[in-house]
Amino acid sequence: MEYPLVWVLILVLLNFTTDVSGQVVVPSMNPLAVGSNVTLDLIPQSPINIGTWSYETTNIVLFYPGGSIVSKSYQGRVSFNRSSSELSISSLQLNDSGRYTVQGMEPVLKAVVTLSVQEPISNVTLSANATDLVELNDTAMFTCSISSGTSLSYRWLNGSSEVTASDRVRLGGGNSTLTIVSVTRHDEGPFRCEVINGISNGTSQPIGLNVRYGPSNLTMMVVPEMTIGHTAYKTGSDITLSCSAQSKPAESYKWRFNGMFLNEQSPQLSLQNTRENQTGSYACLAYNNVTLRYATMSTMIKVVEPISAVSLNRDGKPPILDQLFTLRCEVTGPVDYIHWLMNGQLISLNNRTFFSTGNKTMVINPIQFSDHGEYLCEAFNAVSNLTSMTYKLVVNFGPERPAITSPDIAMTGHSVTFNCSASSQPPSQFSWIFNDSQMAAGSVYETGALILASNGEYTCVAFNNVTGRNSTVSKMLIVVEPVTMAMVKAMGSQPILNQTFSLTCETTGTIYSIHWMRNGWPLYADNRTDFSMNNNTLTINSVQHSDNGDYKCFASNPLSNMTSRNYRLIVNYGPERPVIMSPDIAMTGYSVTFNCSASSQPLSQFSWFFNGSQVVTGSVYETGPLTLASQGEYTCVAFNNVTVRNSTVSKMLTVIAPVTMTMVKVIGAQPILNERFSLTCVTAGTVYSIQWMRNGLPLYADNRTDFSMNNNTLTFNLLQHSDNGDYQCSASNPLSNMTSPEYRLIVNYGPERPVIMSPDIAMTGYSVTFNCSASSQPLSQFSWFFNGSQVVTGSVYETGPLTLASQGEYTCVAFNNVTVRNSTVSKMLTVIAPVTMTMVKVIGAQPILNERFSLTCVTAGTVYSIQWMRNGLPLYADNRTDFSMNNNTLTFNLLQHSDNGDYQCSASNPLSNMTSPEYRLIVNYGPEMPVIKGPALGETGHNLTLNCLASSQPFSQFSWFFNGSHVATGSVYETGPLTLASQGEYTCVAFNNITGRNSTASKMLTVIEAIKSVMVKRNKIPISSDNLTLTCDVTGRYDTIYWMKDNLSLVLNNTLNSDITISNNSLHFSPVKVSNDGNYQCVATNLFGPHTSPKYQLRVNYGPLSVNISGPVSVVVGSIITVTLKCSADSRPTSDYGWIFNNQSVLGTGPLMAVIASLENAGDYTCVAKNPVTNISMSKTISLDVTGHSPAPPFLSRVGLMLTALLALSLCL
Repeated sequence: MEYPLVWVLILVLLNFTTDVSGQVVVPSMNPLAVGSNVTLDLIPQSPINIGTWSYETTNIVLFYPGGSIVSKSYQGRVSFNRSSSELSISSLQLNDSGRYTVQGMEPVLKAVVTLSVQEPISNVTLSANATDLVELNDTAMFTCSISSGTSLSYRWLNGSSEVTASDRVRLGGGNSTLTIVSVTRHDEGPFRCEVINGISNGTSQPIGLNVRYGPSNLTMMVVPEMTIGHTAYKTGSDITLSCSAQSKPAESYKWRFNGMFLNEQSPQLSLQNTRENQTGSYACLAYNNVTLRYATMSTMIKVVEPISAVSLNRDGKPPILDQLFTLRCEVTGPVDYIHWLMNGQLISLNNRTFFSTGNKTMVINPIQFSDHGEYLCEAFNAVSNLTSMTYKLVVNFGPERPAITSPDIAMTGHSVTFNCSASSQPPSQFSWIFNDSQMAAGSVYETGALILASNGEYTCVAFNNVTGRNSTVSKMLIVVEPVTMAMVKAMGSQPILNQTFSLTCETTGTIYSIHWMRNGWPLYADNRTDFSMNNNTLTINSVQHSDNGDYKCFASNPLSNMTSRNYRLIVNYGPERPVIMSPDIAMTGYSVTFNCSASSQPLSQFSWFFNGSQVVTGSVYETGPLTLASQGEYTCVAFNNVTVRNSTVSKMLTVIAPVTMTMVKVIGAQPILNERFSLTCVTAGTVYSIQWMRNGLPLYADNRTDFSMNNNTLTFNLLQHSDNGDYQCSASNPLSNMTSPEYRLIVNYGPERPVIMSPDIAMTGYSVTFNCSASSQPLSQFSWFFNGSQVVTGSVYETGPLTLASQGEYTCVAFNNVTVRNSTVSKMLTVIAPVTMTMVKVIGAQPILNERFSLTCVTAGTVYSIQWMRNGLPLYADNRTDFSMNNNTLTFNLLQHSDNGDYQCSASNPLSNMTSPEYRLIVNYGPEMPVIKGPALGETGHNLTLNCLASSQPFSQFSWFFNGSHVATGSVYETGPLTLASQGEYTCVAFNNITGRNSTASKMLTVIEAIKSVMVKRNKIPISSDNLTLTCDVTGRYDTIYWMKDNLSLVLNNTLNSDITISNNSLHFSPVKVSNDGNYQCVATNLFGPHTSPKYQLRVNYGPLSVNISGPVSVVVGSIITVTLKCSADSRPTSDYGWIFNNQSVLGTGPLMAVIASLENAGDYTCVAKNPVTNISMSKTISLDVTGHSPAPPFLSRVGLMLTALLALSLCL
């Protein structure tokens, strides 16, 4: 149609509008079904004066003030609401899908929406190429189709699980086809397809697969199981072998024994009453007649006769020391090995013990005592063991070391028994010889009564009748007479002190020795005591008192002895050391008794003399009442009438009168300290001595105290306080005494040692009290002075509130008005301010291990002392820690880790103190003991990480060097991809920027060439019955290669893999079979472990086999329009199909052939299946019989047949 000019202008202007309004078009529904209606609303609603609705590039409606124009193609299907600008379209068709645009010029706007018009889905159908499949051999292909529907999406389900694409599962045709390659038993389904579009969905009926598989997981059980320690079954055992496998359909079984098939086709093989000839390999073969697969498993069954008897016997002569000896173990029944035991312990081969003839003979050469014991041999075979009876081996030897047991000496008249013994097995036989004459046989020989002629040599001969050896031993016998008498007698004069005296021992009988005794103890020769040659005479050269005693002699021979009776020796002497016992002094009117005694043997006789005149005889003399004339010398004379000696002693006797009076008196002035003072003792009577006492204790002269010549005057040269006390004098003679009454002495003194009691130090603002005292007799009077000026009197002085000016000297003056002396004492008062601040600060460098480090204590206020603490405990100087003179500085000479801690200083004076805040000391050190962590082995192409660690405070900084060259910084060094040049020494240098120290650690890295890739390659396309080689292509150095199939190591020594060989790095199939299908991998190993190739899926191509044509073989014209034939063949890959009619005409390709049911189309239809890989062809022919009347001429029928072929071809595509 032709548009008005206004239409054209509007369209031109609208082409220059842009979407600036922010409005959108909202359809009433989207997507939409074919035939439905839709309304397109402009949101928010807005009337447009001038604008258009368009579909893609086609205008639908143009509107302007006063009217609108609808395109011809949309007339009758659209309506436009001018007030809301909405557009309604009815009877939608598929071609209405697309982009709808509303544009306005007044107001200016543009909005777009895309509609999708879809046809509903109907009749979802699922088909499969086959449902009876063989596991891993067959491929399942599903096709999902519909009768109607557009904009389709497909979803596949296996049971309730969604199926997604993988290496075996492929989706094609826009996901409408599902192909499962190499189906497994887990792919049985049921499978469904679900088809969806925006307006509808549909799900097919399920199809299940019947997947045949196995046999797999073949297991074999042998009952009974082998007993522990045995490797075979005893003859006569009943053994059952059972096989089981997983298979569908159920598997069949065959059994082989040593490679030969047995007449047993059940899963169980029973062996009854087994014999040794049934030993061998038993194999179970499981076979699936659908999958045409089999599995085999074998086991060894060994049947052995048990050992029935074992005996142990000597072979040859008996065991004789140092000679060869043989034992033989005789076994009845088959034997695998023999053990020998001695005393229950296994015997092993050594330099004296040998085994021969399969361990049946044991030879000991030479035999020793250590071989003595109980021997067993134990025989073993696979089903039994048996031990012999014990053979007790006793080593025959000797006779050795013969010995005679008997006395060496005997007395006449007695008999002697000789016992002979020898070390011997068996025991020896004995003979006795005396002085070359045989005397008796047997181990014991007893003499008759001995005479002196019985003295001589007795010989014993020992003989062993098994070893054939003898041995001899001899012994001397001495015969003696008994001792019958012993007596001690004196020789010469009586024993006198300091003179020579002798005793003799008279004896009878055979005497071997004489011994002397005194008081029961043996006597030995010394410088005063001699013995004669035969000991029978004892001579004392100078007899002493110590020689007194009872003497005996002892005479003896080896068999008898006799001791004499006691001879009592008493030494005569004296008189010696005479003594007078009497008083030396006596008082007039009394009598005195004198007693005289002297040491003497025998006792002395006595005479008394007074002043030279004899007065009496006898040892006692008693005077009458004494007078002063009785004083003089009294003498005693002692006389011994045996020694004809005398001795004299004298004694003086003094006669005196008694003491009757004593009194203490003062001489001169009063007693004053440090001045002279005297006391005198007035007495009456004879006075021998005067003794002074103070407080009841004796007084003695010293450097201050003097006594007069007769001790009656006591003088103190410098009187002291210690002289205070009660004084007495005591006058005495030897027979009487008298003590005076007490005189009390009090020393006047002082004042002395004045003392001020007050604090030495005080703080400002406080008052202080001074107390003054002095030692004084009588008490002192006191005055006070401050800095030389008197301030107060009295013993106590109290200051007002102190200021710093109050600091100074305070003096106390004490005065005694008796001694007229005074004494002064002064005291300094220190006035201080309190401690107000303490702080610990570092002096000099930071704290570094093993270096000098100092802390100072900064204070404010008057500080008397500073105390340092660590972790709250006091610090003291030691061999590493010093304090300054005033303690304000703490110095560590060699700082150690143990010095870490919180430090404080406490400053104090006597009246206040303050402790500083904590200063935390952390000792900087290191780096120490650097360690490199990381592998020592690397592969080329791979990165490697090395970590460096070091003990350090603060943390270290790290640098890395490779073969001496700097490569990186930081504790972690990550190499790039390694090369062989990366091998070498990696050095880590740790540096502490506080201590200024560094430390080094090195590690050797060995780099080996990496295996970069491992790939399985084939030499050609695998075709069944052809030879095939798979090669393991490895890039890089490797040590070994092995092959895997289906994730398991490939084992070549079984029946399934009998046609596979390995040479170098290749796997040869001679030939390859469908049973060789699987995922193959090769594994190359080096020091780093295995490197596995990607899976190579071997799928052996074969066929076609067993071509089949399905379809009707007879039809009636008019009953159906077309006849469809389907050709199939077992082939991998799927065969290409061609059709021939009556062996002449080529109808087409593809598995389906559709022909018009007419008489002209009756005949032979041949399907030719060809495998495009194996190039093998196979055909199948069927005859189609058509009956009835043909409605079309032959030419037209032939054209129809060709059209039908084209139709079938299109269906295949």
